[in-house]
Amino acid sequence: MSPKPRKSVAALSGPKSSPARSTRSRSKPDSDIAEHDDSPKSSSGRLTRSRAKAIEQVGNRTVEESAGVSSNKKKRRIEEETAGESPATGAPEGHGTLASRPLPPTHPPPTPRVRKSSCIVRLEVARLQKLTLRRDKKDDPSTAAALPTPSDKNMVLGMSRSIVRVSSPPSEGKLISPRTGFVISWDGATKRAMIVTLSTYFKKKPHEPQPEVHLPDKSIVQGRLIFMNRHYNLSILEITSDLPLQVPAFGSAPKYGQKILALSRDENMSLVARRGAITWSDGSFMWRNHYMFVDCDVPEGGVGGPVVDSCGSTIAMVYRAGPGAIIISISIICTFFEICVARPVFDMDLKSVELASFSLREELSLKHNIEGGFIVEHIANDSALENLGVRRGDVIFFEDKCGTMLPEIEDYLLHLGRRYLGEKRSMVLKLEVHDIEGTCKETITLPLEFKVSSGKR
Repeated sequence: MSPKPRKSVAALSGPKSSPARSTRSRSKPDSDIAEHDDSPKSSSGRLTRSRAKAIEQVGNRTVEESAGVSSNKKKRRIEEETAGESPATGAPEGHGTLASRPLPPTHPPPTPRVRKSSCIVRLEVARLQKLTLRRDKKDDPSTAAALPTPSDKNMVLGMSRSIVRVSSPPSEGKLISPRTGFVISWDGATKRAMIVTLSTYFKKKPHEPQPEVHLPDKSIVQGRLIFMNRHYNLSILEITSDLPLQVPAFGSAPKYGQKILALSRDENMSLVARRGAITWSDGSFMWRNHYMFVDCDVPEGGVGGPVVDSCGSTIAMVYRAGPGAIIISISIICTFFEICVARPVFDMDLKSVELASFSLREELSLKHNIEGGFIVEHIANDSALENLGVRRGDVIFFEDKCGTMLPEIEDYLLHLGRRYLGEKRSMVLKLEVHDIEGTCKETITLPLEFKVSSGKR
């Protein structure tokens, strides 16, 4: 008997697979198998060389991209932390250079957000705010209008070291308003200067406090009163200053109709200017015939300040502030540089005929043949002039040719005082007096009595 054929292992393990399924299994590509299998293998369980090389390239590229993303995130985090640091606590590179300074704040400067412990940053912000305020400082409108051109500003700026502010301590509980003064003498070796100012409230007594002088750099020094004249209300103070000061240029006596600038310092020690002209008018009060008037409004602190012409030369001083301010000529002030002044007693208030109204001048010309001279406005009771027959309303002429305006008469009287100090002899003054109420005309001789004011340097 012949032996039976043996069955294969596949036949014993299960039913035979269909041809279609077998064909699909053989034609399925390796990529489909890889989608369901974690291991990168072929259908036969082996890894080909090309397949392994491709997988290796994909893996390396994935690792490099992951490393790059992590590195970029780290760099970005470091840059953000560096940018968040304050300028004062950052890296020391560039510290102390122009480029290392922070930008100035906008106007108005915002409130900075800083840490409480960052004192350096707060100090820097405060400094920048001060710089912004200083950069935005402007003149008051009247000063800006008075100095419209660069040449005007340069002219006044050249007098900056000549103009000071003077204040007096309270007298008997009354606060004295400050005033302006200007330099008339400067010694660079001893650093001493002489200041002239108005002295309405100054008293020359040892036990009383001396006035204070505020210099252009806002420093304050003590002033020593060395001279004062009651008739003109002028004083000269001596100071010692570490700041070099400057004596201004002095011009000639002011003229009617002349363009002027009245200069002073305000409470912040800023220069203040007012532009105007000397009016064609005169006036006197309490035997003071030296007043002249300007058409500008000088602020209260401008009393004692210099009045300059278009060239920057000092020609007068402000005597009274306000609208229609009063000034006195530099020719009077220069007399006090000698610190010893003599003036004749001349107790009359006068008015120039040339500055009188046109109607009055016509009447004087037609009825009395008077073309000049001075009209007596007031006269002191029981004075030598009254006893000689001078009355209010008379017109007087000086025998000497001493001018036709009141400031010129004042200069003439001071000239007689200088002669008296030099010669020490009695002097007389001859006047021609016209009674315009009648027809009387007479020449009188007035013996002069002098009042002397002196001081020590």
